[in-house]
Amino acid sequence: MLPQLERRVRCPWHAYYPAQKAGRQTPIAGGHFPLIITLNLPAASGALLAAAGNIVCQLQFPPQTATTPTDYPHWLAARPQLIAANKQASKQTLLVLEQLLSPRQVNSATLQAHILAHQIGICGSGLGGSVALELLRRSHLVTAASGATNFLASQKWAVACQQPQLLVQTAANPGLTPIFKRARKRAYLYTAPHLLTATAYAQLSAAFFAASFAQQSFQPPMTQNWLSKS
Repeated sequence: MLPQLERRVRCPWHAYYPAQKAGRQTPIAGGHFPLIITLNLPAASGALLAAAGNIVCQLQFPPQTATTPTDYPHWLAARPQLIAANKQASKQTLLVLEQLLSPRQVNSATLQAHILAHQIGICGSGLGGSVALELLRRSHLVTAASGATNFLASQKWAVACQQPQLLVQTAANPGLTPIFKRARKRAYLYTAPHLLTATAYAQLSAAFFAASFAQQSFQPPMTQNWLSKS
């Protein structure tokens, strides 16, 4: 697990959740729901995931870009700043997750009472996707992760992950292929001809998380450009 951040670090976040009626600050619907943390995704993605029956916590980090890796060890060694940004964002995300699950945290107490602590997903784009895949390998709290990115800026890239993971890359930047090859099972690699829209990615991730939380195989809506390990 990543080292703890200083507890005084500020991590602003927004929440979306299944509600009793439409509108801001309306009561949460009765029952318990999976928790999904979104990283560097627009508000519409959080709303879409919440409409699918999830409590959503939305975080934003400064964006990072990187070329597609061809040799991960050498590629990582040449990018210490990217690794540092990935590690910092991972620590902040983990801190927020721990606070969301803490019964002593007043600000999240209303949400915490409705969270299914054994069904937690992380979903991100770009650097957010790298952080999502990082925490799936580092934290026992994370059940499944979805990343739309072309890299995993982590020394954990070679870990043979067994938890469900959805890897979305573009044909021009197939940087997640080495990550998929290291997966043991329940991994899905989609190589899109072009970058998916945020809405399309959120819809894809919602279906993936629903299947993963139900411990079922994911049946992607597309049939081309998919590789899977079940």
